[in-house]
Amino acid sequence: MKPFKTKFTKILTGLGVTAALLLSIPSPAVSQEALPGKGEVVLEKAGEIELGDLIQQWASEMDHVYAETRIQAKDSNKKIFERLGINDKAFVRYVNSIKGKENPFARLQKGRLIQARLTPTGEVISLRVFRPIDSLSRDVAYFQVSKESGKFKHANLKSEIDAFPIASSAVIKTTLESAAVSANIPANVLAQIKERLSTSMDVNKGVAAGDSFSVIYERRQIDGADLGSGKLLAIEYFSKGETIDSYWYEGEGVEGYFDSEGNNTDITFLRMPCEARVTSTFNRVRKHPVTGRLRPHWGVDLGAPRGTPVYAAGDGVISSKKYQRRGYGYWLELTHAGGYKSLYAHLSKYAPGMAEGVKVKKGQLIGYVGTSGMVTGPHLHYELKKDGQQINPLIADLRTGENLKDDALEDYKLAISPMRRQIAMLSRLQLAQNSASTGSD
Repeated sequence: MKPFKTKFTKILTGLGVTAALLLSIPSPAVSQEALPGKGEVVLEKAGEIELGDLIQQWASEMDHVYAETRIQAKDSNKKIFERLGINDKAFVRYVNSIKGKENPFARLQKGRLIQARLTPTGEVISLRVFRPIDSLSRDVAYFQVSKESGKFKHANLKSEIDAFPIASSAVIKTTLESAAVSANIPANVLAQIKERLSTSMDVNKGVAAGDSFSVIYERRQIDGADLGSGKLLAIEYFSKGETIDSYWYEGEGVEGYFDSEGNNTDITFLRMPCEARVTSTFNRVRKHPVTGRLRPHWGVDLGAPRGTPVYAAGDGVISSKKYQRRGYGYWLELTHAGGYKSLYAHLSKYAPGMAEGVKVKKGQLIGYVGTSGMVTGPHLHYELKKDGQQINPLIADLRTGENLKDDALEDYKLAISPMRRQIAMLSRLQLAQNSASTGSD
């Protein structure tokens, strides 16, 4: 029996042949070893189809199944286990016996991904409850219950994420956002697209109807469980005869984004250090949502659910770690090279090991979005300073990387050539589809 991959089927049928291709690209960041093997099945409840019915229907054709779900509002352990197709009283008794904060089922958090590996009759072989997952991490933490020699045990574990590339293409009719939605491009990939384009254009005003773009991004898994999309690997944006391109590259002693000629297109700092939406912009005169007073807003507010991971915007040292009940709540400030400082406020908690004087790397977990201090809802207040002056992190020119030269440039062009060929093919297919839809020759 061929592996049944519900989520991947949805991707392909939703995008059409011109909008999604499974690729084979030799890259250190890409692996296909995590695809389900023979006798393994990846399932999810599709809404109108009960997962338990599917499990029973296919029970005679498989060795075991992977069942997935996410914790929903007003969920209970019973509802979750039924949705997964679990029929295992011993497992339920064991889970209920786990005491304290270690047991994720004692306090259900909406949105958490759960993957269960089951026998055909619904007995649990193993079950994982994943911690918050984001597009920057190379690994994922999770709580696992597993059965060995007839006995259950549990542990908090961490594993590397496996990824394979997806290609997608779209033509802009109104906005970049609507084009991405039409091509089923995930929200976190759209955020990375904006990040890459923002180094060469104003993504709010420079996008025009008729522009098109093609991207390649990671789709990530762990042991058959779909973890969603990850890093943007390549983008080519076409506008009025001009092309903006950027490719992710990991070479000897270098990693980052470069254009087709090896010019560095990376930026020193993350414009958005968490996966979120902008809820309040950089503004010299803003009415404070709590006090109602007019005062400058020297940063940007990024709305996101409580517990969303927050990352260091750049390499630096923690220069301040404080709490202000009537202000920023729990907050951190990092000092970076070149006269830069970044600040992260209203955190729910800090990441382990965060203390003044600790060095952090760009993209390293430093805390979690919260509601501490004076706020009206969960968000991250993010500030960036240059030589003591606040700057708008969403529009400032933050490019400082070096370009590739000599052997490094030759290696880079060889490494990105498969992606360039795939995007060229995707663009031709997109053009053909557009011509057919408009009835042109």
